[in-house]
Amino acid sequence: MKLKYILGAIAALCIATAAVAQTISVPLLASLGQSDLVQVIKGGAPSAQSTYATVGSIAGVDQYSYQIPLTGFAITVPNFTSLLYLNPAGTLATGTLTMSATPSDGQRFCVEDTQTQTAITVSANTGQTMLTSIGLGAVTALVANTRVCWYYNAPLAGWIRTQ
Repeated sequence: MKLKYILGAIAALCIATAAVAQTISVPLLASLGQSDLVQVIKGGAPSAQSTYATVGSIAGVDQYSYQIPLTGFAITVPNFTSLLYLNPAGTLATGTLTMSATPSDGQRFCVEDTQTQTAITVSANTGQTMLTSIGLGAVTALVANTRVCWYYNAPLAGWIRTQ
């Protein structure tokens, strides 16, 4: 009779050990920064072609760049930026905006200016195009406190204006 109890206890210990051995430990992070990258596993199936996204793009948080430009400015949008907020001292006559160098497919980018910008040139970065024939077309000026937005289409390697 004691042998049955001992064998039962050993069997239970083996099953418990096997269950613990299959537990996957997930590392815990104290915090993530605005430009930290997180691996995206599409459909829950990992592949050799890793895809990464910024924390803000997953959480839906604007990753912004706040700038105080002067007339004749030239700004290249920092990578992973979804909102460029311009706050000049007054109306600006000219300026150039160049899109970020490494956008991800579907990345949204907006620019908002607190003052009127009478003439602005918006350019794609190297290897990209501004797809002005799709969407709302080209931007030639900025109206105070009005957002202008695009999203990046990787298959077309271009920016499409949506707002």
